[in-house]
Amino acid sequence: METKISLDKEASFTEVWYEGNVEYEGKEHRFWLVDPQHKIGEEYECEVRWFFKNVPRQVRAMYVTIIELYKKEKYGRGTNQTGIS
Repeated sequence: METKISLDKEASFTEVWYEGNVEYEGKEHRFWLVDPQHKIGEEYECEVRWFFKNVPRQVRAMYVTIIELYKKEKYGRGTNQTGIS
């Protein structure tokens, strides 16, 4: 049985990482928002990754809101009133 493995010489997509934070009950919880960029323009879903494991459930639940705010900024439907900087 023969096996062949091939790998493109150029990346199919790259990831742009943004740092942000959520202030909740007087404490700051830092995150990265990861936005994959496909070389032919296909859109992949963004992702939020928290810096540390001990993030309250209420803050983790803001995952969708963080991504929605980012997309509003990215596509010009906001003027940084979202708190994204």
